[in-house]
Amino acid sequence: MAEPITLDTVYAGNLRDDGHLNYGKRGGGTIWQHTTIPRLSVIDRPTLNDEETRRVGAGRLREWVVDGGRAGSLEGATAALNVPPVLTDEEAEVLRHVPAEWVELHGFRTALAEQLGREVGITVMQLRHKGAIENELRPGEPRARPWIRRTPEEATHG
Repeated sequence: MAEPITLDTVYAGNLRDDGHLNYGKRGGGTIWQHTTIPRLSVIDRPTLNDEETRRVGAGRLREWVVDGGRAGSLEGATAALNVPPVLTDEEAEVLRHVPAEWVELHGFRTALAEQLGREVGITVMQLRHKGAIENELRPGEPRARPWIRRTPEEATHG
């Protein structure tokens, strides 16, 4: 059994830029993923107006996310991380096809969608949020390309 995740565990890691959100006229936000706890992310966004700034007491909002869903506070996120992620039937089905070795995402996703007869892109993203798969950008032409694999934990237990 894994060691419990505590605030100290969270503070021992860092956050890396994991993308950006566009809220249209309401502005945008930055998604940050924890470097050692892939199930944990945070969304930072500027407040929308003076009223919101006064209400939150800051010029930005920070929203903690576990397994792709809102977790409220950092303390709430830490508690949620101590409960194993729950995979839907669709996620479990897709995960069974994800190899333990690195594979180029686009080709994998296209082939699996054809095999299953449905799109799997969102499901792959949800599995990543739940820490079941990992991804990295690798050099490619004309630009870097995303690759995925099962996390080492999933490869040995899944």
